[in-house]
Amino acid sequence: MHNSEDKLYRFIFEDTDIRGNYVKLNHTIEEATQHQALPKNLHTALGELMVASTLLASTLKLDGSLTLQIQTNGPLKLLIAECNGNLGMRGTVKWSGPIESLSPIDLIKEGHFIITLVQKNAKTPYQGIVPMEGNSISELLENYMLRSEQIQTKLWIHSQNDIFYGLLIQKLPFNSSTQELNQDEMRGVWESVVKSANQSFNSLGPELEASEILQNVFLSETIRLYDPSYLSFYCSCSKKSVENMLRLIGKKECESIIEEQASITIHCDFCNECYKYSEDEVVFVFNESNNSVKH
Repeated sequence: MHNSEDKLYRFIFEDTDIRGNYVKLNHTIEEATQHQALPKNLHTALGELMVASTLLASTLKLDGSLTLQIQTNGPLKLLIAECNGNLGMRGTVKWSGPIESLSPIDLIKEGHFIITLVQKNAKTPYQGIVPMEGNSISELLENYMLRSEQIQTKLWIHSQNDIFYGLLIQKLPFNSSTQELNQDEMRGVWESVVKSANQSFNSLGPELEASEILQNVFLSETIRLYDPSYLSFYCSCSKKSVENMLRLIGKKECESIIEEQASITIHCDFCNECYKYSEDEVVFVFNESNNSVKH
């Protein structure tokens, strides 16, 4: 079931090679954080990262998932947001010690920012390291997209009353055979739309419809706005994935945990689901694994 307020809008600028996305998130983030007692600054950081993951995922032909994660040596241990090809989302945070007084950029500085792209038909996931260059999640991702994908990208992410909303525009590689404007004219259009968004997006609230926001931001441009796609909370954890995890841990290690604790409990940080396995159930998991290998 989708949340009627949580929507992604794709749009293009007519007669140019510029495309964009606008997203608004509220209920999805509430659902992702309902079992996590997050300080306000961490709630904001996670909300912004979830918006960023949606905006980037929607620029890809995604048959899998896109994950953004930040790990630091400071109080913030892990900040992670994931968006799949059906716009199902999840996110979580791990931290230790006093953290409430830190600003969003202080939370993530001196950390590692990792993008992981999993496609169903790919043999291995793609993983990219985002240099920690910039004063916000938006700036970090803009720099990464320019360096790694050679695509000029601009992002604006804001929040108001626990509603998170963001705008992304991309200038696709110039194609002289399909463009009515020449390269210099295209550069001028790009600089103009970036300037417009810098000046006005920040002052517009999420209560406005996507069409109103785009009209206000890009006054002099002709935009084609497509029907919205809906976003929702979705956790991919399952009994099957947990049992695969147990097999990776190995039979000896599982037997050692059973000996100490009488059972094995796996807790999902994303949705708060608990999977508990008794000694007999662990034996069954490994017997089932052996039987499948024999067949």
